[in-house]
Amino acid sequence: MQQKKTTFNVRDVAEYSHQDQEAVSFIEITSGRNNPNTNPSTALDRDHGNIEKVNDVFKVPEPLLKGNTACPKIAEEPGFRDIVEGAVVYSVWFDDRKSQHFIRILMLTSKWNLPSITCFFKSALKQETFSSKAWFYEHNENHANRRFGAFVASCPVPQTLDSKPCLVNISATIKSTKRKLSNTKVFQVRYIGRQSGDEKSRVRSKYGICIPPVHGDVSVERIIEFLELAQILGASHFTFYDFAMSEKVRNVLKYYQDIGLVSVFRWNLPSYTKDQVHYFAQPLAVWECLFRSMRNLDFVAFHDLDEFIVPLRHENISALLEYIHKEKHCGHCFESVLFDPSTDQNGSLLMTQRDFHRTSKVTPYYTKCIVDPRRIFEQGIHHISKPNEEFYHADKVNWNIARVFHYRKCKIPGAQHNPGCSAFIVDKTMQKFGDKLLTNFKLRMKAVVSAKQQNA
Repeated sequence: MQQKKTTFNVRDVAEYSHQDQEAVSFIEITSGRNNPNTNPSTALDRDHGNIEKVNDVFKVPEPLLKGNTACPKIAEEPGFRDIVEGAVVYSVWFDDRKSQHFIRILMLTSKWNLPSITCFFKSALKQETFSSKAWFYEHNENHANRRFGAFVASCPVPQTLDSKPCLVNISATIKSTKRKLSNTKVFQVRYIGRQSGDEKSRVRSKYGICIPPVHGDVSVERIIEFLELAQILGASHFTFYDFAMSEKVRNVLKYYQDIGLVSVFRWNLPSYTKDQVHYFAQPLAVWECLFRSMRNLDFVAFHDLDEFIVPLRHENISALLEYIHKEKHCGHCFESVLFDPSTDQNGSLLMTQRDFHRTSKVTPYYTKCIVDPRRIFEQGIHHISKPNEEFYHADKVNWNIARVFHYRKCKIPGAQHNPGCSAFIVDKTMQKFGDKLLTNFKLRMKAVVSAKQQNA
């Protein structure tokens, strides 16, 4: 079959995919810097590569043959899916923040043996199918002693493609000294921008919070206090990942889902990765929630259930951001103080209305951030790792303007970081929220119990 070649300009890391196809054109990226182990700090700064379109034969999924810009509603629930063992995709996103558009594949894979990945997608009107090979960008918080880590594999979308892809087919090959594994699977594409006909996407919320994968013994009272106080402080939406929640916690979050305040996504880590990835793959969850927040949130924070970002001179976070956020900023990071619950015992139902002794100095390691998600490429647990454009800056907020209130013991056996505690001082900042918080807490507790009885 005669080859037809077309060259496109590519300025970023890349990879993309698509399965069951017909009349496919193949795009291959060639560059002098195509080492898959590229340093993450330079991976986004590639100049360009040559993309070639070559005829081939594949069968195209029916949704892609329908054309137009409208995609069928996504019915697929996010979750980890092996392409082959060792190449595990969680979600796939169409990223149009730069003039060169990309498919971003958020995944876990082995840091020691990266797969070869190829992605295929279809032109709606011309009925041509393209593909591109993957570039990998490794999250900076992957741990060296763990086999699996968080990566984004990025595929450049040809500028001649006449519509946004609805589905991609991701083909992965992993080679070792003993065997070679290859397979291809179809994934639905999600969008970081507003889509025509999507009424919900037309309303953007000011401020949301991403919570890392929930596991272990979390009390119902702690969840409700967190959600109610965070709303008082200005949050309008919360994203949770269910790694090993108790049924009681699931019931509480189901109530909040039903009233539109919470989204919950399963975090079904493959069993073979659980002991070989850092802290339940939290870096990937942060990255995933960053992309998920771009569509409907102006700002998003990343922190745990025992942490609150508290403005000290403004009524709430929205008012704070109006004051501190400038055009040059991609986000704002806040220093932390620690409230050890063992220092106060006043009998209150609420942790934040019971513990009023905090460390007098900043607690190391526990900085947390609020970002404009569309201005971030890589977000860390405790810092902004990489803006989407180099001219954006991360703002370190003066701790007299706002800070993180962190409720945990100074020393926890087995914890990765035990900050130790400086001298304690009394801080009753949270007391001003006490009456409203207690009222809302009691109302929600009753509503959760009532909703559970109705659903029984």
